[in-house]
Amino acid sequence: MINTLQAGRFMAAMAVVLHHAVISVAAFVETPPWFVYSLLEYGYLGVDFFFVLSGFIIHYTMSLKPRPAPQFALDRLGRILLPYWPVGVALAVAYTLLPALSDSGRSWSWLSTLTLIPTEAPPALSVAWTLQHELVFYLIYATLFFTSQISSGLALWGLAIILGPIWLAPELPVLKIALAPINLEFIAGVAAASFFLSKHKTSTAWSVSLSSLFLFAFLVLGADRDESALIGLSIASLLPCLCRFEEAGRFFVPSWLVFGGAASYAIYLTHNPLLSLTSRAFGLLGSEWLIAIIASVIVCTFVGVLYYATFERPIMQIYKRIQNNSLSLRM
Repeated sequence: MINTLQAGRFMAAMAVVLHHAVISVAAFVETPPWFVYSLLEYGYLGVDFFFVLSGFIIHYTMSLKPRPAPQFALDRLGRILLPYWPVGVALAVAYTLLPALSDSGRSWSWLSTLTLIPTEAPPALSVAWTLQHELVFYLIYATLFFTSQISSGLALWGLAIILGPIWLAPELPVLKIALAPINLEFIAGVAAASFFLSKHKTSTAWSVSLSSLFLFAFLVLGADRDESALIGLSIASLLPCLCRFEEAGRFFVPSWLVFGGAASYAIYLTHNPLLSLTSRAFGLLGSEWLIAIIASVIVCTFVGVLYYATFERPIMQIYKRIQNNSLSLRM
């Protein structure tokens, strides 16, 4: 089951890399044919996949092996912040020393960069907005889990998200993040994990039909980014079925996909700054768009895997040892 989720994480990360690669290549090299650009641009849906998987994994692991609230908080903060800080801070320093490095002119904040606390200005690393959503989800989930209000609490959160635009215009940055429609995907992931853990039997046809219904709704509504939460719901409808298939041995996940899933966070963190550099380089070399996209994706994958192997994995192992030693001393 874990292999399915790891493979999903890797595919989601690569979809996001392709999304940003085609945009970057179009800006600095040459514009790909419209059908290629349009197809790869939908790689942003990898974020929706990430959010569903995050909700699923958190609820699955906490249901099988609950952790005390302090340990949960330290685990989640360490998992997000330790790999993120070197990339986020390095980019903030680069933007400070070389303001012209960012052609977008996007404003950013040191406070949000260092802490990922939602402020009026986002973090320097553009993709870190998703990490802010992750941290808000962890806070809400932990509050509900440790007060035994998961089902009712998440239902109320989902209702607030759906009705929020009607009765509330949130001004606080944290409320804007907490009530964003994309958070429905975290809730859908938790619901999918609950269904999987319940061992309820459901037909493949039912799962595929429900997933297809959400996909159809996304297409009918225009397949715009504002409706991407429907893709998350479509993915969540299939997850319990896919996990049961893996448990039953009906398919095999290759080891390279599992490893790619482990390295997916590192790839996600490092790819956008790298694409800015590779696209500029290929533009100066006069490369064709296809070569630029393929080479950029290879570079991003290689550097992400290297970052995972040389920094993320070792630092997380050290962090876990410190946590375990601290726990042993308290006991």
